[in-house]
Amino acid sequence: MQPAFCGLIPSAASRPNTGFFTSSRQMNQERNDAMPAIYNARTIAKISNATRGSSATARSVLRISVATVALSAPLMLSSAALAQTAPSAAPENGATSPATDNSDIVVTAQRREESLSKVPLSMAAFNADTLKTRVVTREQDLAALVPGLVVKNGQNQNQVSFTMRGQTLDPFSGASPAVLTYLNEVPFSGGNSATAFYDFSSVQVLKGPQGTLFGRNATGGAVLYQSALPGDSFGGYLTARGGERNLRQVEGAIDIPLIPEKLLIRIAGDYQAQDGYIRNLLAGGTLGDIDNKSARITVVAKPTDKITNTTVFQYSKFGGTEAGSQLYSYYKMGQTNNGYALTTTLDTVYGQGLFPGVGNGPPGPGTFPGAVAGYLAWQKAHPYEMYLAYRLPHDAHNYFLSNTTTIDLDSRVTFKNIFGYQSSFARTPGILSGSPFASLDLYNTSGAFAGPPGGEVFRNRSISEEAQIQGTALAGGRLKYIIGGFYNFSTKEEGIPVIVGGELATPLGQVLYHTRGTDESKALYAQATYDFSDWIQGLSFTAGGRYTWEDVGMTAYPDHAFAANFPLEQKSLKAPSWNVNIQYQFNPHNQIYFTQRGSFRSGNFNGAVVPYNLVNFFKNEYTHDFEIGYKFNGRIAGRRAHFNIAAYQQIVRNAQHSIYAVVAGAPSAFTVNVPEATIRGIEVDGDIQPTNWLQLGFSGAYTHAKYTKNQVNLSSQTGIPGYVVPFDSYPDAPSIAGSVYADITLPVPSEMGEVHLRADTFSQSHSYFSNNNFSLTPDTRIKGYTTVQMRLSWNDIMGSKISAGVYVKNLLDKLYYQSGYVEGASGGFNTVIPGEPRTIGAELTVKF
Repeated sequence: MQPAFCGLIPSAASRPNTGFFTSSRQMNQERNDAMPAIYNARTIAKISNATRGSSATARSVLRISVATVALSAPLMLSSAALAQTAPSAAPENGATSPATDNSDIVVTAQRREESLSKVPLSMAAFNADTLKTRVVTREQDLAALVPGLVVKNGQNQNQVSFTMRGQTLDPFSGASPAVLTYLNEVPFSGGNSATAFYDFSSVQVLKGPQGTLFGRNATGGAVLYQSALPGDSFGGYLTARGGERNLRQVEGAIDIPLIPEKLLIRIAGDYQAQDGYIRNLLAGGTLGDIDNKSARITVVAKPTDKITNTTVFQYSKFGGTEAGSQLYSYYKMGQTNNGYALTTTLDTVYGQGLFPGVGNGPPGPGTFPGAVAGYLAWQKAHPYEMYLAYRLPHDAHNYFLSNTTTIDLDSRVTFKNIFGYQSSFARTPGILSGSPFASLDLYNTSGAFAGPPGGEVFRNRSISEEAQIQGTALAGGRLKYIIGGFYNFSTKEEGIPVIVGGELATPLGQVLYHTRGTDESKALYAQATYDFSDWIQGLSFTAGGRYTWEDVGMTAYPDHAFAANFPLEQKSLKAPSWNVNIQYQFNPHNQIYFTQRGSFRSGNFNGAVVPYNLVNFFKNEYTHDFEIGYKFNGRIAGRRAHFNIAAYQQIVRNAQHSIYAVVAGAPSAFTVNVPEATIRGIEVDGDIQPTNWLQLGFSGAYTHAKYTKNQVNLSSQTGIPGYVVPFDSYPDAPSIAGSVYADITLPVPSEMGEVHLRADTFSQSHSYFSNNNFSLTPDTRIKGYTTVQMRLSWNDIMGSKISAGVYVKNLLDKLYYQSGYVEGASGGFNTVIPGEPRTIGAELTVKF
């Protein structure tokens, strides 16, 4: 297929060569009995930040290490002294002073339960109460809890991916995610749709390269979701939310102990619906509508005291509409940027009066007063309104099954088997220009992807199996170890239809990329921690390794653009991952650690590139980092406090990033390998309870991400000899991000319950959403922003099991853009998705 719009792209001559904890019930009960009311209701999961460095230069690592120690040493010394010698503060207003705080969140970042403050890793953890207090009902809400974590949309609201420490997944990328998600320890891919975000007992966010212990390899981190397990007695809860834009949400769960302590069942469900916040003035309706339904059943069987089997089955259905990805910038005919001729398809077809019936005219399909320039000016002045020619319904579903068997072989050795299966489907239509102009839409005029609205289609299936043995050895359990194997086989069908000039009597061109990819991953891993306390109290050393064998493949469907003579493409890949860690817990309240890790992201095939001679193959991405950190968990002047600081440096080689260009005359997006990138940063968080009625906390992240070797030759992919492109702007990596909160316990009689007023603010600096802002795709910079959220909660009203709350998101009603989508090099435009305006809601929870 050779579309007729190749001439709209700059010629070769014009182009220079130039991201569980399961809280222990007993621990929580002891904490609740010992601490005042404010402690019971406040957020205790915090970011435990890390340091990483690059092996590229020992001096850089040394500078980071010295700087971190210098920052931490005064606090370590003073805090240790205060924690051990300072008297308790006198009780205020007759309240009981908090008892000794030995309680801490229990996490499973190292595949075993440990205290969050004792884990020598950079991570954050949030329990169910925190998720409720912060009104976290979808992935996007996590960004405000974890500065440095970017939750990024694709070209629509329902496609999300995570970015941490500069490790991202670009839209239309054939790469696996840099930050993987897990549901109940099973690698989870939502199938290009949102997650059923409800009834979680915890969410953990691990930062830095992963792969030694967790399922698949990842270069940026992991997000672990743990669904709630059934309790030993009959009970449950029901939560109803309502609010602006017709918000209706009902979430609930019930525990049914069929055979107490032997066979336990939990049934949970969630229904959420809300109108979008962007109006479509041309086709009607709103964009970003939510209409999600999900049900989950969990069965726990304990045939003996030594065997536990947990089965979770979940079905989710996602509807609504795609988000309002709106026009942000475009390139005019003849425009250049630092010597690079820019793609000008949108302006050429709709902005110059060259094609009859489109461009300047009354608002309608293909027309707007002032053509493209007029629409962009109007869009900037009306960010919550759009003119799109047709509606964009979202349709997706997902089946998920996990089965986990734990067998205590003896008092020191445990066998664990984790099986997972999922199947998903998603259809996502799109008007990629975010305007009334069909310069690049996702449909064809005929066939299985006919439209409008048409849409991309994704069908995913995955089966995984993991077996592990973990235990302790030597006197006193000095040695802790885990040995295991992992297997995963997945398939992914992608159908991506593209049309240019859909309103014209004869479209300028259309193409379909329709492929089926396979990925088989096998791995063996082992990790051990030895406690050297016999020699130096509190000193331990961890070493772990993993070797992965990956077989990837791709075939074409008959209607694929390059189906003719499409070969059966296969590639076998392999690589190691590792982790080395030194931890020094020099007293119960203070810890320093140093970690060095390495991992990789497997290569794969691009479906939108000519396949012959493996031109469409991109190689493994390799990364290693250095990290140094300090954690404090104790008391300052008799007041409970936490403090964590970390610095890191990470080197990435053959970094997998997307570029947008024209291949065989058609708009295309594909993944390439950028030779090298370096990311450095510092992360910090802390909290303190200065009085019995007030808790204060903060967190922040500084990130410096840069392509250090940035020239990529695209001659073979584009067919343009000598076509070299610089990757000159690092996407999704704001240099500064941070949050501050205050939680106030209001003075009401205890028999009335607990009343809390909480305020949170989140800020981040500007960021780019393209890799080539200073060459092929300028005007892809998003301004920084600040949002404020408040919540008033009344828990256990009048001693009952009823709680209520009202909240407001984006209190100051600030306009900001949550993500961007770059199509500048293939369509001559770029789009952004505005963040949610001020939204007020209320909720009521009943426990039974």
